[in-house]
Amino acid sequence: MIRKVSVEELRPGMEVVRLSSEVWEHLPFLYTRPGVIESSSEVEDIRAQGYLHAFIQVGEGGEVMDRRLDGLVAGPDGTAVEVPPPRPRVPFEQEMEVARVTYDKAMHHAKRIIHDVKLGRKVDYEASVETVDAIVNSAIRNPDTLLCLSKLSDYDDYTYAHCINVAAIAVVFGEYLGLGREELVRLGLAGMMHDLGKTAVPSRIINKRARLTETEFAEVKRHPEYGCDILARQGEVTDDVLEAVRDHHEKFNGSGYPERLTSRDIAPYARIISLADVYDALTSDRSYKDAILPNKALAIMYGMRGQDFDPVEVQRFIKCLGIFPSGSLVRLNTGFYGVVYESNPSLPLMPKIKIILDEDLRPIPAELVDLAAAQALGNRDLEILECADPASYRLNLRPYLTRKG
Repeated sequence: MIRKVSVEELRPGMEVVRLSSEVWEHLPFLYTRPGVIESSSEVEDIRAQGYLHAFIQVGEGGEVMDRRLDGLVAGPDGTAVEVPPPRPRVPFEQEMEVARVTYDKAMHHAKRIIHDVKLGRKVDYEASVETVDAIVNSAIRNPDTLLCLSKLSDYDDYTYAHCINVAAIAVVFGEYLGLGREELVRLGLAGMMHDLGKTAVPSRIINKRARLTETEFAEVKRHPEYGCDILARQGEVTDDVLEAVRDHHEKFNGSGYPERLTSRDIAPYARIISLADVYDALTSDRSYKDAILPNKALAIMYGMRGQDFDPVEVQRFIKCLGIFPSGSLVRLNTGFYGVVYESNPSLPLMPKIKIILDEDLRPIPAELVDLAAAQALGNRDLEILECADPASYRLNLRPYLTRKG
């Protein structure tokens, strides 16, 4: 299992987890050099360099997280977190065609509003509502299509894709929690506009690849307030959207910014946006850093419970996305590979998958399999062993997810 600890808790013998990506904006003082801490002097050196946190491996290995996460997702009293009853869904392949158009239009709109804000123009709020309304429609029809598309965006468009991905992931989670349609639209607007304040931060800071100085990070920490001010001047944006933009970097334990709010003092939409924000940042490819596999990202976020996130809320988020989120490449016990089509919140280890490659990574006629249905019929010969990294095999999953057959 992975757990986030302060550097004060580091001891010789602890193993720092390898992270193939960083989320500097969320965890700017995170120590990321992987491996076992060898001595007390090494711990002192880490502290002297100004690092505040690290992720360490505790107990059993990462594979156990895949196997046991369903049992670990429980409320404070140890009872399982309630899973809302499944709703009727439009078939994945049917909705994917519509969702792809929705996503592409949303990307175009994100570019437009960011460009407008940089030039000092007002955001086209009416068009923004229409854009988010289409995202909400897709999430209601089949949320897994949006989750897939959020993992297929090109890193060259990360700034814009991140806005849309956070909106889509937040709306999917909000729909899972049972929010009403108008609430979902406002939540999506907050997600799409959560980082508008970065347009007021010097680009040399936003685009810096190295660790930020304290002065630079102090400026970055002002972007939620900048964004709130930009939208407040619109005169059309509701208070709950403004609060979400302002609070989306606050943390459960009060260590966030800008106001160091704690727990329930953080705006409700902001708590959802924060989860979506971190998940997308962890799992997105960029030109200078690789994505973390979705299931490992969720394990990392689980290790942040009680610190960055409300424990029950992050557990519900994991339930919503599934241990193997839609769009994940998985290796099966047969040696074949499949891509996850639809998650299964009730049975997270048994999603719907499309088997696409043999054990030698050669394409085969695609076969759609519902693992839960197969096991219900007594076929227990097929199971997922682990998530796989498509980049390691130079695989482009887009054709498998956006075409029929």
